[in-house]
Amino acid sequence: MANEKKRILQLFYILAQQEEYIRSFELAKKVGVTERTIKNDIAELEAFARASGADLIAKKGKGYVLKVFDEERFAPVKKQLTIHFSAVGETPRAQNDRTNDILRRIIVEEKFLTIEDIADELYLTKSSIREEMKEVNFLLSKFNLRLKKRHEEGPLVKGSEFDRRMLMLCIFENHYHEAVNLYKNTDYLSFFEREDEERYEIRHIFLKTLRESECHILDGNTQRLSRYLLLMVSRYQAGYTITLSQKQRDYIHRFQEYHVAKMVIENCGHFSGFDVSEDEILAFGLLLIFWADIPFDCDLSENYFELAEEADKLSIAFCKSIKKDYHVDLTLIPDWNQILCAGLIPLLVQKDFNALFHSVKSLHSEDSRIQDCPLAAKLTYNLSSMFETQYHCKLGLYNLLTFAGHLNTLLLMISYPFKPIRAVLSNGGGYISSGILKQMIERRFDSYFACLDVYELYEMRKLPVEDYDWAILSYPYYSYKYDWPCLMVNSIPTQKQMNDIYNQVILSGVQLQSVLNHLHLSVFNVYRDFEYENMDSFIRLISFKMGKDAESVEQINADLHFSAKTSVANKVCILFIKRRFVSQGVFEIYQLNQEKIFDDQPILHIVVISVDFDHCLEAARFVNDLLMTFFRDNENLWMLIENHHVIGLTEIVRESLKALPISLM
Repeated sequence: MANEKKRILQLFYILAQQEEYIRSFELAKKVGVTERTIKNDIAELEAFARASGADLIAKKGKGYVLKVFDEERFAPVKKQLTIHFSAVGETPRAQNDRTNDILRRIIVEEKFLTIEDIADELYLTKSSIREEMKEVNFLLSKFNLRLKKRHEEGPLVKGSEFDRRMLMLCIFENHYHEAVNLYKNTDYLSFFEREDEERYEIRHIFLKTLRESECHILDGNTQRLSRYLLLMVSRYQAGYTITLSQKQRDYIHRFQEYHVAKMVIENCGHFSGFDVSEDEILAFGLLLIFWADIPFDCDLSENYFELAEEADKLSIAFCKSIKKDYHVDLTLIPDWNQILCAGLIPLLVQKDFNALFHSVKSLHSEDSRIQDCPLAAKLTYNLSSMFETQYHCKLGLYNLLTFAGHLNTLLLMISYPFKPIRAVLSNGGGYISSGILKQMIERRFDSYFACLDVYELYEMRKLPVEDYDWAILSYPYYSYKYDWPCLMVNSIPTQKQMNDIYNQVILSGVQLQSVLNHLHLSVFNVYRDFEYENMDSFIRLISFKMGKDAESVEQINADLHFSAKTSVANKVCILFIKRRFVSQGVFEIYQLNQEKIFDDQPILHIVVISVDFDHCLEAARFVNDLLMTFFRDNENLWMLIENHHVIGLTEIVRESLKALPISLM
């Protein structure tokens, strides 16, 4: 029966890939059966197509074709079948999906399974299963799990129930809560099932309890924790319980998150299954710590005890490593230690429970947060290296980016040098009207102006041009005949005009050129229609091109591969090279002649940058804003390619400030 089901899926896949009719003998040839068998399959194929959002159209003399009537239902089915049957299914993403399929199948299995069993269940070939088992074993090990040996008793996957649930949750979040069920075994999904009304109410109670407590969770994790509650109840009812050691109980019990967890379970007590053990409550409290969003005003010593001291030492060591590698001192930024320690404490708790990989939100490397903190993500790899050296464990991508978010907050707190604006103001309504306009502007932007002097338009002719930077006028454009840059506004400015005062007048006072000079960019190159074989070969090329000696070449190659996971967003790849490996500051843009794939993501441009921050915090902020802009809008790269001048970098950064709610003072 498995072969017949697989054939229906394969026939649907073949038809889904084309818009033209295909005859039954062609279908038979593609799937390796007779034409009669294909005709016998048509009724079942029609039913499967209908359930998947498409009609199977048959026309005599032409064959069969699919006509989609529900794209939302059709698209995910086509995607999953592509993973199993096409050459596209050999991409890293498809391989990840197959790995997840296997994990989902084996994670709750009690009996021993052979390769043949798994292949039959998942409609995959035995060779595909064998190829994926290395990755399966790798991911199991990341969650402290392993496959049992033939002589061992118990479930197929060996390890603690807590670790098993973390992997189950991770697999579920990849795509299975939205996936179309194409597989025979549904035991895994059953552990997440609950009536819709109850599921929504449980989530509502959980969030209400959080709001009423002093416990804060990163928004992206609230849905995860709601799902965990369903998983906890179903696994506990099935007899799969968490058992903690006394040392672990004592560790968790002292945190405020434990008491919040207890309140959540109590408040959900009227639902079936929530009469769980104390260890289950403690485990849920542990997850609240894992994914905590520690507020800025939190007394870390009072709430997190010795972890606050450990985080303090780690943050100091981290800042020293950044100062050594990048010549920038983060400790000069106000509140640096509180902000970094708030990001470190959850990581230290995860480390103590050997669970640093449990916070992975997806087994895929794609994460939209990469584009929000490109430089911070690069700097965070220093922390990753410290965890490996000091604690002999690695940070997963999710944790790395979460800490990078804290570090990015620090970088955005750095103020650019600013020269207050000297402006002259005139309103056609006279001095009183001009005075009202001045008050309105000063009420919002007073600290940014060195002076905002009121004159009649004709009086402005007596003023020395060098005494002012801007003119703000409420006159028609044709009335203005002076040499200052000018902004026209209404007597009572609109919101857009007030924004223009900030974006055009005030931002002109940000001294970005002096910051750019600190970067000492000796090399600025643009390469159009560039072609390379693969990303490994490109990284090798850059390593040899940039490295100042043989040791530096090896260091660059290793460092760029190490940080590859956070190098790509929005079809732009940014390769940041530590300045000590190269002989001069470099900024290069490689415009590719065709779209390439790097780490399962498409790229059209590669930016290679190596700068010395020269002990200038503003230079670090400048590079962070610049790289963030490239990730968010690659049109800026096209502009640089056309202009081919380093001065364009300051205008790109100045443009980026228009969208940031920052204080320049």
